[in-house]
Amino acid sequence: MTDNTAPSLRDLVFTTGSMPVIDELAALDMLLPERPDTLERHAALLERLPSLLDLRGRALLHAQQYERFLALAEVDPLLLEDRVDTANALAILAHAGEIAMLLVPPSAPEDDFAQAMVAQQRARQYGGGDGRHDPALMKRALRATYRPGGMRLTLGGRVPVGMEMAARRFCGAVLPERDETETGAGVYHIEDAHALETWFKAPPDLSALLDGTRQLFAAIEAWSDAEEPGPFWYAARRGALILAYARLCRIGLWPARGSDDLVVKMGVERLISERLSDPDSMRALVEIAIGVGRRIARQGPPFVTVLGGVEL
Repeated sequence: MTDNTAPSLRDLVFTTGSMPVIDELAALDMLLPERPDTLERHAALLERLPSLLDLRGRALLHAQQYERFLALAEVDPLLLEDRVDTANALAILAHAGEIAMLLVPPSAPEDDFAQAMVAQQRARQYGGGDGRHDPALMKRALRATYRPGGMRLTLGGRVPVGMEMAARRFCGAVLPERDETETGAGVYHIEDAHALETWFKAPPDLSALLDGTRQLFAAIEAWSDAEEPGPFWYAARRGALILAYARLCRIGLWPARGSDDLVVKMGVERLISERLSDPDSMRALVEIAIGVGRRIARQGPPFVTVLGGVEL
């Protein structure tokens, strides 16, 4: 798919066919099954969540494509402005994958390994001062609850027996390939620039995402207040929280294109500051996402960062 011999952006051959672009956080909403019972529906989501290694592989591929874009653009900077939305799209896809990997709970030994590898990698990265986000935020985001009996790794330790392929996938020695039959999150390359740019120029309705999140929180509260919560209550709450925070992270990642978007982002910050009973790791992920969206918005028009004379 990729042309690793092209010396610059100008020399790439871009695909002309249209394709849907779906990020990992949006794909989580698509996994919610159709069930008549709302509690059972959200509880069933937990069984349909992607593996952490799949999330890691797609995020790593998109991060590599972003770095590849920068290297090719450096050779031919005149084309950078025309193709900058390709880079913006890849940045959102990569960050959505990284966030989803910390948002989705582990459900298998390979997931435990991947989660432990992330914690180890981030400790090394941020300990060396190479982190892209606020170190305190990342530390909070990594405080996700481990499964009982979950795996722990020590810095410099050996890969556990049976996890050799998982280690290769985590490190990017084996990357995912495009599946033309996929209906959810996929993998995209710079050559998919036209589809990526079309996707980036048609952002989700941030206000609708926030309204939907508030409805989920209201449903969680109603389930909690029920006299007889029912057998699916705990799992439904977990599933609904994952969807709610995935939506909030999506709002954070997309750069504001007008004052209405900035107001929505302010509403998100206010909302997570009030929900102190929710996992702090989830709230930290939203703050990280907001920071990513703010950095993209600082490119200038058509994005905005100032509301009423105050930079947000």
